[in-house]
Amino acid sequence: MDVIGYVLGGGVVVGVMGTLLVLVEESIPGVWAIPLAIITLILGGLLFLRARKLREQRTKKFKDLAEQMGMSFSAEVDDALIESLSVIATLMGTTYSPTGQHWTVRGRKITNMLYGDAEQLGLTEDVEVRIFDYKYTKGDFQDFEQTVIYFRSPQLNLPTFILQPEVAGDKINPLVQTFRDIDFESGQAAVQFSGKYLLKGKDERKVRALFTDEVLAFFASKDSVVTQGSGDQLVLFRCEGVLPNKHPTWGYVLTKIEPDEEAIRTFLEEGLEVFRVFT
Repeated sequence: MDVIGYVLGGGVVVGVMGTLLVLVEESIPGVWAIPLAIITLILGGLLFLRARKLREQRTKKFKDLAEQMGMSFSAEVDDALIESLSVIATLMGTTYSPTGQHWTVRGRKITNMLYGDAEQLGLTEDVEVRIFDYKYTKGDFQDFEQTVIYFRSPQLNLPTFILQPEVAGDKINPLVQTFRDIDFESGQAAVQFSGKYLLKGKDERKVRALFTDEVLAFFASKDSVVTQGSGDQLVLFRCEGVLPNKHPTWGYVLTKIEPDEEAIRTFLEEGLEVFRVFT
């Protein structure tokens, strides 16, 4: 797995170039400022080209993988699918920072999408299954990217909820204060679940009804899984702890799955397990 932080690709290039240019202007004598500024811009351009090359290589690997697995592939997805995901508010809409400010999610982009025959995956034909890279910008500067598995099916009838690993500081996060952490205490699996996860939802009664003893026991046995659902849609992705050098509740280090058959099949099976537990 390729685990990434919260600043990616072009964001890194812009940040590095901007910082170096400021340092050049402030600390270098005038006679050297212009040549060093030119060198800085050249290095920034090389970083940009390197990032683009890596993206192209990842796309090619996903395309080859789709052929190997007998699945369809789209390098980029139009806005219609992105908008159809908009009910997953915490993935696609406005979130809260630890200071209580609203962060607007923008620049949403879906790439490297794999999709195929539901019956081939052991599901009924009315189930839509997709795996894709999802990138977005939160606030003014933070770029996030992750690999997501997405389900849409009339078999799902979910209250809006988000389930994520709980970390230090979550209890004082304004987002948690707005949507109270839903804890369970009726049994060992329930207690273990509540100690590992933060569960939030607009309608607590319906969310509690969804998370039966079977569902609680299932997730209590899992780690580093973020699951979000609403209506007939369900998404899942992985995280690897909290962002470095940040307050824990600013977010997680998100995971991009390596584009090889074993990793994708493992991720797919993990997603199918979650789908089945809610249907």
